[in-house]
Amino acid sequence: MNLLVVGQSHVAAVRAAAKTHREAFPDEPRTRVIHTIEQTYAPEFVNVHGGDYATATFGPALRAAIGDQIARHTPRVASVVGGNVHNVLALIRHPRPYDFLLPDDEGPPLDREVELVPQALVRTTLTARLAPDFARLRALSEIAGAFFHVESPPPVREEAFIAARAETAFRDRGVGDVIAAGPGLRWRMWRLTSQLMRAAVERMGGHYLSAPSLACNSDGFLNLDFAADPTHGNEAYGELLIRAIEDA
Repeated sequence: MNLLVVGQSHVAAVRAAAKTHREAFPDEPRTRVIHTIEQTYAPEFVNVHGGDYATATFGPALRAAIGDQIARHTPRVASVVGGNVHNVLALIRHPRPYDFLLPDDEGPPLDREVELVPQALVRTTLTARLAPDFARLRALSEIAGAFFHVESPPPVREEAFIAARAETAFRDRGVGDVIAAGPGLRWRMWRLTSQLMRAAVERMGGHYLSAPSLACNSDGFLNLDFAADPTHGNEAYGELLIRAIEDA
């Protein structure tokens, strides 16, 4: 079947895998991607009022591009929308280190040497920061109807990898060496983000797909063989995403 995958930076892994597959098997169905913040589709959003995304929808060029792909190829539509807010908040160790308790979380233990903050506060902050991603999901639903959304890649555990490979946007936020936040905080921020995104997708009648288990270690963190950098999957990860969407 043809696929259309819509998102932002996480489409890169899918695009690379799709290109390799297309070159090897040119007669098979295609996976196409749309990166919503590429300049060709600007503006990504219209009807954003004073930073409030409640009435936001995609701009005309982006709406037309998605609609055209659906009309011409009748693809299964999938989203890898967002997926980096949790990294913005928790990849790098905060000047005032913190952690929070997430009920039913089987991830790493709490860091007892840092400040424990209420989960409700973290949830409120995350919900506000995810507003553009919720708007993207709504806008995609308006065009495509029910769609699949794939959970963002889980965090990597290895702090040395983060320090060595963190993107410029994260390096510029601090002074001196990059110091990763504790694995427990990074895990819980990712899990809570996933919970909020799942709830939003399912309210829209969409289908939520968990990150591919084959890309994860036994502890649930991303295996470095599937990591392009501390926040994104690589081409091998993109191939797993394509297979997961096809098999859903």
